[in-house]
Amino acid sequence: MKRCKQVSCRVIRGASGGATLVEVTIAIIVLAFLVGSVPAAMLAVSNAHFRANEIRIAENLTRNEFEYIKSQDYKLGNVTYPLVGEDGYQLILPDSGFGLHVEACPIYPGNGTEVHKGLNGNGIVVYDNDYGIQLITVEVYGFGQRYGEPGSKPLLVSTNYKVAR
Repeated sequence: MKRCKQVSCRVIRGASGGATLVEVTIAIIVLAFLVGSVPAAMLAVSNAHFRANEIRIAENLTRNEFEYIKSQDYKLGNVTYPLVGEDGYQLILPDSGFGLHVEACPIYPGNGTEVHKGLNGNGIVVYDNDYGIQLITVEVYGFGQRYGEPGSKPLLVSTNYKVAR
């Protein structure tokens, strides 16, 4: 009876009281995979957070530009930043390192297409008529990027309308 009890205990506990080298190696490899994936996940979360902040800033810049342009008197013809003063709308220039390109071009009120344009003697774009409505396009470029630079792509492009009142 005593012998039977010893055999059954050995079967229940197993033949060995400790872990084998293979088991320990597998446990270390699994732990290494888990620890190695944490920095990659943190980097992905950090990049997504940076991108979300960049989009939020671009949306705020766009909203501010639209409101500021709409609050000013209507300027005839095509008005493209960086024309300021008498020739164009005053803009709120971002000092945060973001690039900005703003264009207000006259459109036909009926179908919203751009009014025919041409060049004057000085090479400046002029329009046949201005019916009192402009399509305003604001392009915001990411940190350190500028309009017209090779490889720069707008972070956000938004359009709105301005009417002569």
